[in-house]
Amino acid sequence: MTDDLLVLDGLTVTYHTKQGPVRAVDGASFAVPRGQVVGLVGESGCGKTTVARAVMGVMPNAAEVGGGPVLFEGRDLIRLAERERRALRWKEIAFIPQTAMSALDPVQRVGRQIEEVLVERGGRSRAQARARAEELFGLVGIDARRLDDYPHQFSGGMKQRASIAIALALDPKLVLADEPVTALDVIVQRQVLDLLKALQARLNLSVVLVTHDISVVAYACDRVVVMYAGRVVESGEVAEVLERPRHPYTMGLTNAFPDLERAGGELVPIEGNPPNLLHPPKGCRFAERCPFAQPRCEQAEPPLATDAAGHASACWRSDEAPALRPLAAEAATWRR
Repeated sequence: MTDDLLVLDGLTVTYHTKQGPVRAVDGASFAVPRGQVVGLVGESGCGKTTVARAVMGVMPNAAEVGGGPVLFEGRDLIRLAERERRALRWKEIAFIPQTAMSALDPVQRVGRQIEEVLVERGGRSRAQARARAEELFGLVGIDARRLDDYPHQFSGGMKQRASIAIALALDPKLVLADEPVTALDVIVQRQVLDLLKALQARLNLSVVLVTHDISVVAYACDRVVVMYAGRVVESGEVAEVLERPRHPYTMGLTNAFPDLERAGGELVPIEGNPPNLLHPPKGCRFAERCPFAQPRCEQAEPPLATDAAGHASACWRSDEAPALRPLAAEAATWRR
């Protein structure tokens, strides 16, 4: 039996806007096993970052978190008091933001910022904090002499490594990484992903890696959760989901993954846009863009069904997936 560190069971997040309530996350359910990297993937606005922030407990006032439970080592994060949530942050659950400058104060030396976390949250003396900061810089591959530099003296990759060092300062069990390589060039992306993988294995971390890039999932993750318009539409082991997707949206995402075997290396976009979540459709939220949609797809939302191997999908035609995959690989299928 898998030892799960984090289990989401029906998480909902609603943003109260001037136009009306928007259910940005609608019944998200998945698990993060101990010592594994879980990729949370989907288009911009699908709710993946909102899920990570809800787990971390750093939501704006306009957001209402409900559903659940969201269990972290058996504790329901949604129902913890704020002081209890604060005690978990950084010590047990840490966050790596999309841009390193969101984590680094531009007017403070980088080493000082790491030391503040260790002193204020970890209860260490200044001397102990300095020693730990030097250790952390060594861990992420930065010369400890750079601790006295300011963020603007670091390259983009070094800033992201420093952000990772801050996240690991208090030895958390779970790290939530929100698009940690998006702002970096391809070579530096690979270096940062290699670093994350090495640290995850060395420290036995559990990681939720939020990304819109299916190639990042293929390279760095053990399991994947695919989100669309606020809902989980497919999940399972990376190799199983990417090689044998059961949901048409996942099939479409793999077309956007560079493939040298495809004629001319052509990337096939999914036509159209996600639905407006102020007025979500009654049926499957992907139906309007799906080349395989049937009348029932517009009439009722398919349930997220899981097989004996742990591969889950929410599609009325998932049993037909083997026959649909070859069609989904053709550009003409998506050009309607």
